Amino acid sequence: MTSPQSTKQANDRDDRGQEGSQSQRHQDESTFTRLAIGELQRDLQRVEDQARQAQQDAQGSRQLGQHARSAAQQAQNQAREARNQAQQAQGQAQQVQAQLQQVHNEAQQAQSEAQQANQRAQQAQGQAQQGQAQLQQAQNDAQQANQRAQQAQERADQANQQAQQAEDLAQQAHNHAQQAQTDAGQIRMSVRQLQHA
Repeated sequence: MTSPQSTKQANDRDDRGQEGSQSQRHQDESTFTRLAIGELQRDLQRVEDQARQAQQDAQGSRQLGQHARSAAQQAQNQAREARNQAQQAQGQAQQVQAQLQQVHNEAQQAQSEAQQANQRAQQAQGQAQQGQAQLQQAQNDAQQANQRAQQAQERADQANQQAQQAEDLAQQAHNHAQQAQTDAGQIRMSVRQLQHA
């Protein structure tokens, strides 16, 4: 039969063994905890580094985005200005096209007027040629009339000369008749004188 003293000693040994085991467990748990905390601290440091890197990348991306947005706005402004210039150039081109159309219309009108003027000039030329032919005919007729008048004048001169000659002959005949009458009177007087003698 076990004595109470032996039982107490055995219990004391069990208690010391349990205390040793608990102390070892506490040490193991502390070591594991320190290791876990160290790992967590390293993970935290890595996460913080990654977060800082991500923040820097985000800031760089923001700056790049701002630059890209500024470039896009500048490109948009340039595109708007180019569109305005293109619209202005299109308006000027339309204005030039309208002016060219007007010049074309004026050229066609001038060409039509030139054709009409050419037709009138041809008609006037034909009339002038006809008038020239009529003038030539009138000159020919006048020349022939002049020749006929000259011939008539010559015939009139000849008739005048012949009339003058006839008048001269008549005057001579008259003179001869008067002389004959005078001679006849003298003869009659001589006859009477002879008769009275």
